[in-house]
Amino acid sequence: MKTKNIRITESQEQFLLSNYKNISQGISACIDKARFPESNTEDVLKIIRAYTKRELKGKFSQQEWTFFADSLNGTLTDGMFRCNAEALAYHCQDAEDLDGTATKWDVNIDKLIEKVRTLTAAQVETLYWFVEEFWNTEQEVRNLEKWATELV
Repeated sequence: MKTKNIRITESQEQFLLSNYKNISQGISACIDKARFPESNTEDVLKIIRAYTKRELKGKFSQQEWTFFADSLNGTLTDGMFRCNAEALAYHCQDAEDLDGTATKWDVNIDKLIEKVRTLTAAQVETLYWFVEEFWNTEQEVRNLEKWATELV
């Protein structure tokens, strides 16, 4: 715990003293109640992903999920791309043009790209997360077909 000096108005001081044991406890409690972004970002992201997981159910076929897993394997994304449907659409086109990944999994690339372009930012982020979670699973228990089927 660090000691810091802050400036507060007299009315703020009265509020803290009347509602808490002392000013320090009051300020700490107020900060905790504010739940600064650093303290709950992970919780918020989990909630967003839980809702978005339901939204994504049924949007893509088993073959399309398999395409995503294959084409995104080893892909690192940052904030600029992680929520960008257009960037994901270009990735899909490149995966087909350069590696034939859509053909490999019997996916109509044009229809897939149309679907990708309708995704919200949260849906794109969650799609990346699904794929990352799949590849981060222990190899012994990883089952691509089962994983893709569960997302349909």
